[in-house]
Amino acid sequence: LRPHHSMSVLLQLTLAASVASGLVAPAARPSRRLRASTEECVAVEPSSEMWGVCVNPQTQRYEFNCVDPDYSIEVVETTIVKNPGLGLELTEVADNGDVGIVVVSGLVPGSPATESAIVAGDVLSGVGGVNVEALRYDDLVDVLVKADPVCKLRAKRLVKRFKAPVSLTFEDGRSETPDGLYAGENLRRGLIARGVKVNDAKLGPNCGGDGTCTTCAIEILKGDQLLTAPSAPERVIFKTTPTWRLACQTAIKDLDDGADAPDLQIRVFPHRS
Repeated sequence: LRPHHSMSVLLQLTLAASVASGLVAPAARPSRRLRASTEECVAVEPSSEMWGVCVNPQTQRYEFNCVDPDYSIEVVETTIVKNPGLGLELTEVADNGDVGIVVVSGLVPGSPATESAIVAGDVLSGVGGVNVEALRYDDLVDVLVKADPVCKLRAKRLVKRFKAPVSLTFEDGRSETPDGLYAGENLRRGLIARGVKVNDAKLGPNCGGDGTCTTCAIEILKGDQLLTAPSAPERVIFKTTPTWRLACQTAIKDLDDGADAPDLQIRVFPHRS
């Protein structure tokens, strides 16, 4: 994870601290603020930071979101038994008076936290049965201090997404290298989002991605191991051309980031070749 350049606050939550107000508090809050916005999501300022805050339209609660498309969010659950405290180091990296972003910046050596699943870079989203997503520093500390001795924590973690490099070949001999496709991304939607036309109007009306018109047929020249397996209808449709796929029915498989994967080479409009 990228380093955070705000003031680091060491928080060693001891049992005594839950009785007295002996927590090590920040001398002053960081000057960094969440950008004021009327939009559903507000990104951390400056925009190079990776965590942001959104409003869940279903629950109307604040939730952490990732502002870097190269990362996805993984939820981690763990239990820490206070002995006498948790041993978390917390850094408040953003605050706008209503919500905040507090990151686990480290674990105290030899503390119970080092035996947990929490790692530096995580953000806490639940303490016991309490939702702490996007709580400000003081509010989060208050919940942690009052937590049970056997403290159940839920955290969110940024995980690098696998990204398959893509190269395209067209019937006129042109080649194009759009931005890579992420694990789980549908080929048709992903290529269209990158400005690539994949539906061949010469073959008839576009079914809109239902897999019934075959206008988005593509040929996989290399890298088929990066793709989800063909559906039963695809195997029937392309029985004589097994390297062809329907882009709307094909997605990138979730491989480990950094895996030694080949480029995904695709011929667009193979009917015309």
